[in-house]
Amino acid sequence: MTTSADYGGWDSPLTAGDVARAKVSLSELCSDGSAVFWLESRPSEGGRTVVVRADGQGLADHSPEGVSIRSRVNEYGGGALCLVPGRSAGAFAYVDQSDQGVWLCDGAATDGAIPTPLSGPAPQGETHRHGGLCATADGAWVLAVREAHQEGSTRPLRSIVALATGFGSPCETTLLDGHDFFGTPRPHPAGDRLAVVAWDHPDMPWDASTVLLLPLGHAACAERDHDHPALQASGPAQRVAGGGSESVGQAAWARDGSLRFVSDRSGWWQPYRHGGRPGTTEEPQSLTDVESEFHGPDWVLGQQTMAETGDGVLVARMTAAGRDALVRLDDGGQPQPLAQPCVSISALCAYGDGLAVIGSTPDAASTVWLCRPDGGAHPLRPHTAVPLRASEVAVGESFSLTGRSGRPVHGTLFRPASGEVHGPAGSPLPLVTWCHGGPTSSCQAGFDLTLQFFTTRGFAVACVDYAGSSGYGRAYRCALWGEWGVADSEDCLDAALFLAARGDIDAARMAIRGGSAGGMTALNALAAGEGFAACVSWYGVTDLLGLVATTHDFEAHYTDRLIGPLPASRPLYEERSPIHRAGTMRGSVLLLQGTEDPVVPPAQAEGMRDALAAAGTSCDLVFFEGEGHGFRRADTLTACLETELAFYLRQLHL
Repeated sequence: MTTSADYGGWDSPLTAGDVARAKVSLSELCSDGSAVFWLESRPSEGGRTVVVRADGQGLADHSPEGVSIRSRVNEYGGGALCLVPGRSAGAFAYVDQSDQGVWLCDGAATDGAIPTPLSGPAPQGETHRHGGLCATADGAWVLAVREAHQEGSTRPLRSIVALATGFGSPCETTLLDGHDFFGTPRPHPAGDRLAVVAWDHPDMPWDASTVLLLPLGHAACAERDHDHPALQASGPAQRVAGGGSESVGQAAWARDGSLRFVSDRSGWWQPYRHGGRPGTTEEPQSLTDVESEFHGPDWVLGQQTMAETGDGVLVARMTAAGRDALVRLDDGGQPQPLAQPCVSISALCAYGDGLAVIGSTPDAASTVWLCRPDGGAHPLRPHTAVPLRASEVAVGESFSLTGRSGRPVHGTLFRPASGEVHGPAGSPLPLVTWCHGGPTSSCQAGFDLTLQFFTTRGFAVACVDYAGSSGYGRAYRCALWGEWGVADSEDCLDAALFLAARGDIDAARMAIRGGSAGGMTALNALAAGEGFAACVSWYGVTDLLGLVATTHDFEAHYTDRLIGPLPASRPLYEERSPIHRAGTMRGSVLLLQGTEDPVVPPAQAEGMRDALAAAGTSCDLVFFEGEGHGFRRADTLTACLETELAFYLRQLHL
């Protein structure tokens, strides 16, 4: 028997500390056939990221004690880990977060392997960052994206470098440069060529990028004291696909020696195959024409949503209608769904006769799964223990509407759930609308503990895939071009008003929240002056001109398409900046900001606070020392959730 209690005031089995400690981030899944490895970022260890190994003996930390593994190439990193064949079992290369250098660990550090440096010191006046690691098939070289920051220069230079693993001291060669950005380089198993994605300003990789083929050879190592043959380019790079208005990604080699990649030339990110031979003019062949997405925006290096199993079958993550699935792909055929429990999948790799997958189910948080050919699946990494019963888990319900612009708006509604409490009869639900970041990201249908923190207390949560979101094809992604700061906020407001109009939501008790780009979306939605009574921004953009002036190189021209090129579009930048819209905000604001944020500096939050104070609007600003763009420490996450909850209870009169 359940009892009645006001929404927002339900006793929840989840504390903010429970959520913070359990918010472990998993990434960079890989396997050497005998074990599975991944990176694990741990809030309980101050956000330290470690390599974890899973095999027949169970789970174990694999990386050096005290070392945090993280790349800062393009600020967002990626590709900080790769396995190195031809050496001890479990040998791997990694990027040390503290020095951004590449190190080799010949086996498990926990078994006594001592890391040695692969990258040498940067020349005087330079600092180097590395990411996008990948080893050659013989393990003799680790390839990396190098980002060189030079004193007095505002733009770093990037290149593909080869780092020797067996010379005893650093030996390196530059294989490719001449482009502003590179993805993870993928050497052919024969070692005679590599494939890599490249792009240049003003494009973002999801706007326009190219797949390049580079022939490789060997020559004497130019480093002093080395007479071993060094890997080097043996000819110019050749474009295979991409450019113009085509986005490509995930260049990789199939077992038969052909080249595989994704392209949105059809309007959807779909897989293609190419012979992969330099000097040919053949056209890539589509592997499927189904209108679904097989890729996502390359904010970090090393995205992996396709894998070839031990029997040569290509398996991919397919995204459609806000849900992920695993499918088998045959040349030109329809994707064949594979049984597995996850509805949100972030990575996969071949393992044994099946697959390892990082994914979440509707009722269990993201973890590493082993998916077998017979359809069976079980977690390789135990689910983080949370005190929720099945009756207390909110499961998403998809909804869609036509917004005021005539565009479709997609979303997922999570109604509050409790095994012991229900809301007052006939009382509509208080709502928190979630604006994802990017703004190219998307809602995730899988279990999210932060979301459940609010639903178990009697809040409804609506996650909105506004214009610009990924997962709905290139046209939907590009619908935000020229409209950032307008279309995204309108879509989120229209979604909330739609849910209120159909009777699900209390129109007088609606809040909105978002992080980074989503923070700007949330603030601008509040500035519409209708619908929302409160707004929470986690390290959100508030001043677009300030963002352009201080942003890093990766996003230096991002707003050219999202708003317009400067200086001609300066009035639009001012008009769409929340800091200039404080006077129309009807409701209260909570700003959560890290002091070491290189993407959205603290001055943005301070300026927003001051503008709101001048307009007579209530605003609380909370700084977190040492945190950057995306909070990582358990104590920070705990404090944020407790502060956010108290803010909603106060501002929504719950």
